[in-house]
Amino acid sequence: MAAIYSDLEGKVVLITGGGTGIGEAIVRRFAEQKSKVAFIDIAREASEKLAQELTERNLSVHYEYADLTDIEALRGAVRRIRETLGPVEILVNNAAHDQRHPTPEVTPEYWDDRFAVNLKHQFFAAQAVLPDMQAASQGVIINFGSF
Repeated sequence: MAAIYSDLEGKVVLITGGGTGIGEAIVRRFAEQKSKVAFIDIAREASEKLAQELTERNLSVHYEYADLTDIEALRGAVRRIRETLGPVEILVNNAAHDQRHPTPEVTPEYWDDRFAVNLKHQFFAAQAVLPDMQAASQGVIINFGSF
């Protein structure tokens, strides 16, 4: 049994890359804390299945599909999350793709793509939720990295 942190109950939490892997575990744990959890992911089938499972357990979970390398899609997803759940109080930037390549094989295009997938969206997700946190005079942003 996991510890229960009553101060997380009702908090709006946004997790990028929450549909599978580590992100899925983060979504589950925040939902079990009775937080209002939103997550953004490109893995539609797995994400919809997770959201449905947790919703059927009467946990507050909202899924938004978006390719996080498309910054306008990211901003739109954050806007819809805010409209559905309220201002974001906790952001967990988890989305990443840790695909390894030998150094001689890395092209400038591959580098730019990895940067967009693993780092760029973190800044713009934080930028998108910053007004919520400024209005509340508080907030938490957690960044995980794979680069």
